[in-house]
Amino acid sequence: MSILTAQNIQACYKTSRASKDIKKVLANVNLNLQSGEFVCLCGPNGSGKSTLLSILAGLSSINMQYSGSILLDDKDVRGLKAFERAKNISYMQQSETSTWDFSVFDYVLQGRFVHSQGGHYNKADEDVVSSVLEQLKLQDFAGRTLHTLSGGEFQKVRIARALAQEPVFMLLDEPAANLDYVYEPHLMDFLKKLAHQKNIGILISVHDINLAKAYADKVMLLPPQKNVLVGAPSDIMTLENLKITFGVEFQCQKIECFQSLQ
Repeated sequence: MSILTAQNIQACYKTSRASKDIKKVLANVNLNLQSGEFVCLCGPNGSGKSTLLSILAGLSSINMQYSGSILLDDKDVRGLKAFERAKNISYMQQSETSTWDFSVFDYVLQGRFVHSQGGHYNKADEDVVSSVLEQLKLQDFAGRTLHTLSGGEFQKVRIARALAQEPVFMLLDEPAANLDYVYEPHLMDFLKKLAHQKNIGILISVHDINLAKAYADKVMLLPPQKNVLVGAPSDIMTLENLKITFGVEFQCQKIECFQSLQ
C-alpha cells in the first residue's frame, strides 16, 4: 500500500506580484491519502482546495509559498524528479484550454508520455488509451478533435488523459465541472470503483456535498481559518460542520433522487 501524506501544510499568496500583502490560504493541513481510497475535498470558494491539490502534486506558482512536507511513502515529493512524480501522481487542474486541435485519441495519448521513449509511443500505449476511452464510454470520440467538443465532453477527455497516465494517485480539481447532472453520479461511481479495483488513491475537489457524502470513502472539509476536518462522510458532514465550513445553515432531507447506475 502506498500513502501520499501532507504534514502541517501552510500556504499563502502574494495578492499581486508587486504587492507585499500576503493572503493566508491553508494552515496546519494534515492528510493521508492511501492507495485504493476515494476521498472528496469540499469547501467554499477560496478555501484552498486547488492550492492543496497543486501542492500535493509537487507544484507551486510564483506568487504562492508553502511550508510543510508532502511525502510519497517515505520520499519528499519536492525532491523527486518530474518524471518520477508523474509516474506516481496524475494531476488535473481546474480548467484548461488547448491551442492545438488534437484528436481526442492523440490528446489522451499524451498521458502516456511519462511511460514513453521521449514521446515515441508504441502499441501498448495505444492499447491503454483505447481501454481508457472505452471505460469512460468515449470510444466514439477518438477521431474527433478537441475544438469540436463541448465543455463537458472536453472535461471527460481530460479525465481520460489523467487515467491513461496509470498513476498510483490521482488528484482531480473539480472533475465534475461542466458535466450534466445525469453524468455526475456516473463519474463519481466510476472513480470510486476505479480507486477500489485498480488500487489507486483518488482525491477530488467537488462542490456538490450530496455527491461527496454519497460516494466518498472519506470527506475532507476545509473550513476558513479552522482546522481541517477529515473522516468518514457520516462523521464529518454534520449540520454543524457544514455550517462552520460554508457559513450558512443547512437542513437535511432524505430524498432518494439519484439516477439508477445499473
